[in-house]
Amino acid sequence: MLFRTEDFKFIAFLKYFIIFQPILDILTYFSIIYLEQSITIGIIIRVLFMGLCTLYIFFGNQHVLKKYFVTYLLCLFTVLGVGLVINFMNKPVFDVFSELQFYLKTVYYPILFCTILLLFSDDRNQNQTQQTLLSSITIAMLITAISMFVAILTGTASTTYKSVKAGYTGWYFAGNEIGAIVAICFPLLLIYSIKKTEQLRDFIYWIPTILLSICALWIGTKVSYLGILITIIVTVVVNIIVFLYSKWKNTNWKKTINKILLFNIVTAVFYFGVFPFSPAYKNITGEYANINEVVKENSHDSAAKAKKEAEKKRAREKQKYNAENENDFIINSQVLNILLSSRDNFFYPIYNDYRDASLAHKLFGLGYAGFYEGEPKLIEMDFFDIFFSHGILGFILIFMPLFIVFWKVIKTLFTHFSSFFRIENILLLFSLGLGLGVAFLAGHVLFAPAVSIYLTITMALLFHFHTTNSDSRVKFK
Repeated sequence: MLFRTEDFKFIAFLKYFIIFQPILDILTYFSIIYLEQSITIGIIIRVLFMGLCTLYIFFGNQHVLKKYFVTYLLCLFTVLGVGLVINFMNKPVFDVFSELQFYLKTVYYPILFCTILLLFSDDRNQNQTQQTLLSSITIAMLITAISMFVAILTGTASTTYKSVKAGYTGWYFAGNEIGAIVAICFPLLLIYSIKKTEQLRDFIYWIPTILLSICALWIGTKVSYLGILITIIVTVVVNIIVFLYSKWKNTNWKKTINKILLFNIVTAVFYFGVFPFSPAYKNITGEYANINEVVKENSHDSAAKAKKEAEKKRAREKQKYNAENENDFIINSQVLNILLSSRDNFFYPIYNDYRDASLAHKLFGLGYAGFYEGEPKLIEMDFFDIFFSHGILGFILIFMPLFIVFWKVIKTLFTHFSSFFRIENILLLFSLGLGLGVAFLAGHVLFAPAVSIYLTITMALLFHFHTTNSDSRVKFK
């Protein structure tokens, strides 16, 4: 059977599906750009794979925790199903295709998370499962980087921005999505490179890591640039600390950490050496120059005038979007206003719909994009979109896997303090943090299957790390 874990067939199937991800994204890009198709091969294959994962969870394993996963998914499907029915009966406009597509995208990451955790069910194969996931992502990112460079060199690459900013997305449709993918996966590639390093010839395992770091610079977004920058700096610092500790203690690992630190520094040299010639450098320096110019030109009086104009504009926006309640804490929260930035225009209509909605809608959500009458538009901040679309109950259930991972991480911090600061855990936390940061500020992560698959793998590896490190019999190798 395909679902038998003892012969490792399903993990092999998952492996090839992960490797195939960048190819799916490229096929999706050409389908949208040249064939103008709304239903692409990427959507079809990912939905079919999600269905296969659901069958595996319900019928294809004998994990001791299977009943909890099944119960969780049944509760999730029930809550989302009730919300779908309520919105079908009450929304002024109900686009069946858009609603169903959004609901399918939303359940993608919980289903995949449950699937991957069940693949860790056999203690004998846990390390092999982890190795398979990391190697698959490494191959997928190598394909991503190579295709990006080929697209740029052949002049067929799509641009990240339609403004004066520089950057390329290659044969990928959205700059935010490819930027998020690179930021989430780069720490995972570093983990794989570090784990495979024993001799000088193992530098070959660092090539995909170096190529992906350069690829991030050519995307040109702050997410991809800053994500890789911070990850490289932190990894070098941690490896220097480990190197000094191993030298002081004269441990058996001293020879290996020498090579890891060397290759880590080489990666940093490549990254910083290429940076001045990249689109990321042009965008960062351009924004810095603009900020300096604004600071020089604006006196105290002009700043006061600008502040007054901004307050007037804010008042007009409140009136326009029916935010007349001056005592409303959410509307008047200055912190939220800053975080929402230009997304205020999309936040207020949906927020007002939710505020004035019935109790049933507050519990089960407003569905896709709220009570729209014209063109539907998401806020493009995943946490808000999920809360308003699926309500209080849906929000809790959808984020339950994330809550469980956080609980595991916090538990390890207090019960296994020394293992918490291992390089694998730090890099996994960076990967998750970058993914959630992009999800909150830019969106299209948690309900974008092309991105959420990588965030889900990070969550599953974190859960596995903090489970095995709570058990002295098993180690994260």
